[in-house]
Amino acid sequence: MVENIQAPMKRVYFQPGGREITSRDGETVLSAALRQGLVFPHSCRSGNCDTCRARLISGKIALGAAPGVDANPHAGRSGAVLLCQAVPLSDVVIEAHELEAMAGMQVRTLSARVQALEPLSRDVMALTLGLAKGRGTLEFCAGQYVDLLLWDHRRRSYSIASSPADPEVIELHVKRVPGGRFSEEELHALKPGDVLPLMGPLGTFFLRDDPRPAIFVAAGAGFAPVAAMMEDLRRGGARKPIRFYWGVRSREDLYLQDQIRDWVRDLGIEFSPVLSEPDPDWDGRRGKVHEAVLSEHADLSGMQVYASGSSQMVAAVRATFPRHGLCADALHCEPFSHAAD
Repeated sequence: MVENIQAPMKRVYFQPGGREITSRDGETVLSAALRQGLVFPHSCRSGNCDTCRARLISGKIALGAAPGVDANPHAGRSGAVLLCQAVPLSDVVIEAHELEAMAGMQVRTLSARVQALEPLSRDVMALTLGLAKGRGTLEFCAGQYVDLLLWDHRRRSYSIASSPADPEVIELHVKRVPGGRFSEEELHALKPGDVLPLMGPLGTFFLRDDPRPAIFVAAGAGFAPVAAMMEDLRRGGARKPIRFYWGVRSREDLYLQDQIRDWVRDLGIEFSPVLSEPDPDWDGRRGKVHEAVLSEHADLSGMQVYASGSSQMVAAVRATFPRHGLCADALHCEPFSHAAD
């Protein structure tokens, strides 16, 4: 049952795990869970990506008013809700599966100083941030992201591209968005030493302890969380069958090629760039990156897939890969979408 008024502190019971939390007045189930050390699958936290879909078993909730919620066919129908938008109006029971591997990981607000700004391609900038010494470190899993907290309380989310091995320095890949508040207006005004507050770690895109061969599918700046995962694997000395497909527009959008060659050498991965607007002399793969994967892997049973990048690409992966045998528990996604102020 869905209503549109809010109520004070309520209890939230999760099945089948049996965990219990309390939610504050107006607090979403996801925010309450993260505050109390429980982590459920989530990504955008704005009602757009559908990652935090769960089932309301009993009780009353209000749905948040974030963009995309009203249009979401799963929100409020047949008991399905989005945890990032569900505000309890009574004690509720929700069916949702906790990510125990991330339990207890604290979301913190920290101050960071700009260390470097380096262009990677025509529209991607590497932003390196150092956390203030003695003020805490950012403990995160490779693949997660942070929110940059802008001066007027607005936020911008960026995946961490560096390894968790050095929690005092993080690298972000900021893609220029035409008219973008941060990527066009504020990023280029930054200089080394400037302070940027951030919140994290966020999201549940991370490497699972899974022996199955892995396929990584990235579109554009979706390269960033993949980079963190690969560096984490390289530092740990892990070797397993990995295929990495990276979709960009043209050859000049393929950055950090030396780093990719290190992964090929040290991890034994196979790398396949895919260009949607190839140069005339390009003799590699062309078209959409998810279609390139399927052209070479008609049977995805026995595989695991990590997909990151544009929401359109991730939606295509979600729609097509299961039809090629990919198990539901083997698909992990991080869709990117432009922030709405």
